[in-house]
Amino acid sequence: MSNGKTRMTYLEEVKSILKDQYDQILVTKRRDENKFLEATKRLVKKYKNDISTSQLRNIFSKIKNIKDEDYKKFYLLRPKLAYVSGRAEKKYGMKKLIELLDDQIKKIDSEEKAKQFKYFFESVIAYHKYYEAGGKKWNF
Repeated sequence: MSNGKTRMTYLEEVKSILKDQYDQILVTKRRDENKFLEATKRLVKKYKNDISTSQLRNIFSKIKNIKDEDYKKFYLLRPKLAYVSGRAEKKYGMKKLIELLDDQIKKIDSEEKAKQFKYFFESVIAYHKYYEAGGKKWNF
């Protein structure tokens, strides 16, 4: 803290971007799928310059190798995410995304939540690729 101001934590900042959609990440039947995807897109757009494609792909390769029925193994990703965060140095967007992923992994307690987590992460990768390519060709 400096100058009497409280600093927002990484997770609080991510929640402020996703708003009420933060609690929808692991939900099977979301109230509004389009609203959820818009929130995901907003998050990725905000941090696009701080997120490395290779780091995303590295994390995703580990995620997709966990079978949904082995959802309890998701906890094994947490140390790997901590490692990626430590290597991200001044890429605070990546650190914020990792805080989000770590928080969601703690909540995975079923096959359905494991599937939803994977779908969310696939959306993050897709929107990151879109913005990386300029994000101008189509109005998503």
